[in-house]
Amino acid sequence: MPTQVRASTIMLVLAGLTGGCSPGAPPAATPEQTTTASQPTTPQPVARQVEVRLTCATGDDEAPCAFRPDDVSVSVGGVVRWVNDDATFHTVTSTASPQVRRPSGRFHGVLDRTGETFTVRFAEEGTYAYYCQPHAEFMAGIVRVVPE
Repeated sequence: MPTQVRASTIMLVLAGLTGGCSPGAPPAATPEQTTTASQPTTPQPVARQVEVRLTCATGDDEAPCAFRPDDVSVSVGGVVRWVNDDATFHTVTSTASPQVRRPSGRFHGVLDRTGETFTVRFAEEGTYAYYCQPHAEFMAGIVRVVPE
């Protein structure tokens, strides 16, 4: 939707950019610029175990259930553990593509009670997409398995 702007607003903005344009007006102040030397970053260790919570308390009407977090990283050989935070029936179902949510057969877990868990150990580097079958429209996630 286009935004309407008043001419007086444009004139105020332009006046601010030109420092006032009136004769004898002091130049507009400019903020001090500081430079910070960049420090080399130390790679953070990748987790060996990650926990993902399944919840239907998102507060979002368009996506009432979610994996939290929905994008995790573990090292090769690492474990992801999914925990059902409510009494809603969920699955953790692998898929070949996050866009096309069909079971790929790599892993599948059913979590139908509060506190129920499902765990997968990832032996090979790669990106693994997954979703919840009953909530496939809005509930999906990614596991990134990276070298240690």
